[in-house]
Amino acid sequence: MSIDNLVPNRPKQKRSIERFEKILNTVEEMLIKDGLHALTIQEIARKAKMKRPSLYKLFPSTASIFYALSERHTEKFNSLYINNTESASLLTATWYFNVFIDLISIYLNQNKASAILFFYLGSLPVLKSTDQQNKRFLASVILQTLSSKKIDIAAEKVYIASQLCLATLSVGFGEENHISPRYVAEAKKAVLAYLTSA
Repeated sequence: MSIDNLVPNRPKQKRSIERFEKILNTVEEMLIKDGLHALTIQEIARKAKMKRPSLYKLFPSTASIFYALSERHTEKFNSLYINNTESASLLTATWYFNVFIDLISIYLNQNKASAILFFYLGSLPVLKSTDQQNKRFLASVILQTLSSKKIDIAAEKVYIASQLCLATLSVGFGEENHISPRYVAEAKKAVLAYLTSA
């Protein structure tokens, strides 16, 4: 798939921006009701009450819709994490990871569609690159914060710890359709064990 089919055409006019957001909102609703594998351009157009050519003008493929939706949620979470850590003066990576785990759990419990994106997007081969982008972006949020706090930690270690956290939370979401405090605690234990290992 070419990059042109992945990146949505971001509108500039108010009416087009409203249609763009309406499509993303429709997809979020469909993700929660129908699941990831049930989404097609035809169904999205029907539920958004739009003609397919109008939808294709904004989103050249289904992958571009997931790309835009992923971008929406990773940016929101990035802001949430930065707002909750920027004034902190603690100097341990564990504390920043614990805040990450708490916030991502709350965010995903309140935004079920984003949980489906973060946990299951990689199950569709055509969306693996967007899934990997989401994971790298979340890890980079932590790494940037740690760097700004002068906490020296390898980028690879941050990436692995963030993926360990997401994998643990994914199990909880898969079992209970939400992330319970038990899985939050397990994610924190797993990340702590990894960060304190050699």
